[in-house]
Amino acid sequence: MEFEPATIQSASLYFGEGLEENEYHAAIAPKAGGFIVTFACYRHGGNLTVGSKTPDPLPLEVATRVYDRLIASKLAKGYHSCFPQHA
Repeated sequence: MEFEPATIQSASLYFGEGLEENEYHAAIAPKAGGFIVTFACYRHGGNLTVGSKTPDPLPLEVATRVYDRLIASKLAKGYHSCFPQHA
């Protein structure tokens, strides 16, 4: 039996400005012979939102580009890594 990791790559980001505090988590995960990019976002005091940026499995190279663009867009908005060594 072959082991399939739960995630290939992941990031946990945080945004805090004034009274607004948000967390954003993203990951590349294996699914059905390909890979999907999942996310979870949470505004403190609000509801958790989860979903997938790629509803259908993609090749790893394509999923990685989607993931990289997603993380870059969050960093451009002022989010920073919760764990800098994993950014």
